[in-house]
Order: sequence, then C-alpha cells, then structure tokens
Amino acid sequence: MLAVIGENVVDMIPTPDGHYRPCLGGSPFNVAIGAARQNIAVSYLSPLSQDHFGSAFLNYLTDNDAHYGLPFFSRAPTSLAMVSINAQHQPEYSLYRTGIADRDISAAQQITALPENCKLLHLGSLALEPEDGERINAVVQACHTKDIQLAVDINVRINAVSNVDSYRTLLLNVIAQSQFIKASDEDLQLLFPTLNLQQALNALRDCAPSALLALTEGEKGATLYWQQHSMSLPVVVATPFVDTVGAGDTFWANLLAALLQLGLPSAAQISTAELTQCLQRAMLAASLNIASAGCNPPTAKQLNAAIKAIG
Repeated sequence: MLAVIGENVVDMIPTPDGHYRPCLGGSPFNVAIGAARQNIAVSYLSPLSQDHFGSAFLNYLTDNDAHYGLPFFSRAPTSLAMVSINAQHQPEYSLYRTGIADRDISAAQQITALPENCKLLHLGSLALEPEDGERINAVVQACHTKDIQLAVDINVRINAVSNVDSYRTLLLNVIAQSQFIKASDEDLQLLFPTLNLQQALNALRDCAPSALLALTEGEKGATLYWQQHSMSLPVVVATPFVDTVGAGDTFWANLLAALLQLGLPSAAQISTAELTQCLQRAMLAASLNIASAGCNPPTAKQLNAAIKAIG
C-alpha cells in the first residue's frame, strides 16, 4: 500500500473568457489519484475540510478507489491556488496556505493513521512547510520504526513557505532519509541557487547516495539514477498539447506505482530492463496527462492501451 501526506488544493484555472474553473489538485493529492488509477491501494492521510470542496475531494478519492485514511474532517477551509499559465505553457501559482484544512492535524494523529500494510509513504511539496516540520519529522521517524520506505517529490516552493532557510533544512533532512526522490531541473536551481545544474544534481545525490533519484527536465525528458543504474528517456510528445498541470505528479505517481507493482525492489533486485519499463510507463503517463486539461492521470487501462499502441 501507498500512503500519501500533503496538500489538497483547489486550483483556480483561467479560462479563455476570463473566468476561473476550479480543479481539485495539490501535488501529493494528485500522486494519490494517479497511483490509485494504476490499481495501487492508496490511503490519503492529510485532512479534508468539512466545506464543499472537502466533500468534492472525498468523492474524488472514492471514485478512484483511493481511501481517505483519517476519521475526521477539519473545520478549516480548503486551500486555494490561483493558477496562471506562462508563455512556456507552465503553470504558476499564487497560494493560500494559512489556517487551511490539510495542515490541521497532529503528528500522533498522522502516525496512528499509517496503515498496517503500508510499504511506502509519499510526501513533499507544501507538506514540507517549516512550521509543520516537527510533525513531519516525527512521521518520518515513525516510518523508519515501522519499516515504511519514504518517497519525496521535492517540488520546491520557495515563495510559499514561512522561512526559506528553515524550509531548506527540513527538505534536505527529509531527502536524506528517503529511498525514492523526484526533482526537476527547476527544483535543483531553487534548492541550490549558487550551483549549476550538474553541481546541484551531485549535491542532491550526496544527500541520499543509495536512493533512487528521478530527474525531470521538461522537454529534455527524464533520467533515473539508482546506485548502479542510470538511464534517460526523451519526452513522449503529447497530442494534443493542452497544458502541463500535474504532469510531474502523474510521472511520479506512475513511476512509484510501477515499482510497487514489482514489489518495491531494491536497486540490486531490479534489472535495467525492468527499471526502463517503469520509466517508460511514467513518461507515457505524463504525456497522456498533458493531452488533457488540468491534472488528469490515465487509468491503467488507458496507459496499457497507449503502451500497446506504440509497440
């Protein structure tokens, strides 16, 4: 089973007529949905609100056979993100993150909610707000005690945290304790602003030398580094190209799903061919997501059909 901790956010996406369309999102929540659509058992462990959007998030989990793993709903409102799409078709966000539902939980509540059969906990993005660092560190330590492996999408959000230095410290601490790490080239530039990309990549790998690292570089494709393994694949061109909202989340959800379906092997246990197939599934899933509006990860049936179609 995959457990997920992190934000559920309503993305307010602009429409051509100048209005905004609400879309359910948040990077970790997107990962939960993406993995569930690949028939992975998923438990989402951050609070949902009692408000209308909280009910919509619950229905979205249920409709995708994902489980809401908490016994309560928060009285705080759902978080919002105002989205704009830049000239490179990349989303930019203005976030509302104070006094919101998905942060309204204690470490004890979140640790208690970890499922007995959980093999992997995914967290990252806005879950790593330094004001919540004590809770996150306690959950991470509990995972070590319970032999639950950690996956983190660093998804750097410098402009959305309360203290940048404390945020970097917390993020690097979580990275050092993780077995599966995702980063984009943009993340590395933000996390290590004085280093070039290769230097930043080396610095990140030094933090967790035995971990799998997935590096995404937009139009250049993606690379996996995992001990003796190193492989790169180009982008699968999306037809049509709609937007990249949730593409990274879809990539990561499908990579983790593919590894979980193999039994979450170690680097020594997985072959190069198997790991390449995992990366291929993740790349194609991201392409399918880009071909639709907002974050809409493919189902297992859709992804398998697309893989069959390209041979």
